[in-house]
Order: sequence, then structure tokens, then C-alpha cells
Amino acid sequence: MNESSIAAGDLRVREHLANERTYLAWLRTSLAMMAFGLGAAKFGSHNEVYAFAAGGVLVGAAITGFGYATVRYRALNREITRGRVVIGASARGPIAAAMVLVLAAFIALILLVR
Repeated sequence: MNESSIAAGDLRVREHLANERTYLAWLRTSLAMMAFGLGAAKFGSHNEVYAFAAGGVLVGAAITGFGYATVRYRALNREITRGRVVIGASARGPIAAAMVLVLAAFIALILLVR
């Protein structure tokens, strides 16, 4: 093996590991949001309807975030394997997903305060 093939292989491994770290961060966020949603539904406000609604919003957002993370991880994994990764090409998806999670948390907070 020559040096250029080792360097290219090393770079591809780093890209796969970075993709996996990002995926795991999305999963941790989704699991935390789901746990918070279940806690809100169980121990939320005095009005059970609003507590269940807040919990449902958070669990739904967590499941959506988990699904988005999985789809994005697999797509980026294919791009890395093919060697066709365009850095920063798809920033809208992660920003939209993050905004959905923040919006869901805000809606749940409003429901719990009622």
C-alpha cells in the first residue's frame, strides 16, 4: 500500500466515525426528549389532559427526530462509502429538525403551564 491510499482510507474512517457520533448525539437528544415527555405525561400538571398532550407532543417529536437521524445517518453513510460527500450541502434538514424539536419543547412547556 502506498501513502495516499492509507491517507484516503484514514480519512474515510474519520468521516464514518464523525457520522456515527452525530447520529448518536441525535439519538441521545431524542431519548432525553422522550423521557421528558413520558415524565410530563405521568407527573405533569394537575390537569391530566394537558399533561398527556404535552407528553404526546414530546414523544412524537422524539420519534420524528429519531427517524430523521436514522435516515440522515444512512444516507450520509452511503455518500461516504461512495466518496461523494459534499460538506455543508444539506444544512436545511438538520436545522429544520432542530427547530421541530425546539418547537415541540416550547409547545409542551405551554401545555404544562396551563
